[in-house]
Amino acid sequence: MSTMTDSQRQGLHHPFLSHLIALLSAYELCPMSTPPPRYDGPADWQTDTILRSLGAVARRMYTAEETLASIKASECWQTNGPET
Repeated sequence: MSTMTDSQRQGLHHPFLSHLIALLSAYELCPMSTPPPRYDGPADWQTDTILRSLGAVARRMYTAEETLASIKASECWQTNGPET
């Protein structure tokens, strides 16, 4: 039977990991208009880099989703014509 060390337990409760869980859940479940949760815990260049990169990925994701919705709407309009 394996047991967790204190450092492993501490890693599971690190404020930044908790924030990442909340942030990824928000990106998965919430619309773009919902502001992402802000991180106000201990920070360093690594946390800053991760947050900056996740923000860039989220912007690209939302742009791709908007583009896809626009393409689908255009295809629907071309197939069905304008709704009257």
